[in-house]
Amino acid sequence: MPSPHWRQSSDDELTAGLRAGDREAAAEVSRRYWEPINRYCGRYLGDTQLGEDVAQETFAKLLEGNALPEGALKPWLYKLARNRCLDILRRHQRSPTHHNRGQTGFDAGLSSAGPRTKAHRADRQRLLHNIILQMPEEYRAVLMLKFFEGLSRSEMAEALSVTEIAVKGRLVRATQALYEEMRKITESAQ
Repeated sequence: MPSPHWRQSSDDELTAGLRAGDREAAAEVSRRYWEPINRYCGRYLGDTQLGEDVAQETFAKLLEGNALPEGALKPWLYKLARNRCLDILRRHQRSPTHHNRGQTGFDAGLSSAGPRTKAHRADRQRLLHNIILQMPEEYRAVLMLKFFEGLSRSEMAEALSVTEIAVKGRLVRATQALYEEMRKITESAQ
């Protein structure tokens, strides 16, 4: 368990601790970012167990010391996780939609909603997730990082190794494509 000192530390201080080989700094990074990185990997791969394996590999890099971030810690972790997810998808020669589409890991919504509302929200979240998984990689990556992980444009740019202008353009095009697909599905259901 990380010492109380590290719990109060900034990401920059944690990165310095990692560079110094401090295992408590690595433990604090894992404590701070395990859940979001694990969730991201599971969603990206469409498989929560495989996603957990990738998350573990991502955090194992913290102890190696030879692949530490040059910039901000949070985007670096997402970049490592995404690259590992892409490696797995390429190795298995499959797309993220290969897995069971029902396993998304999304919440049904606000707990105050009734069963019908919760079911409707869960269905809509699964539909959105499935549409995103079928999009080209550059669109899928920005949508997942923005809407599911809450990264800023600058963090997304760093995680994806592109400029903020490229992120902005991809977000606009990806969002338009997402809305268009939702519109088509909604019209065909009526």
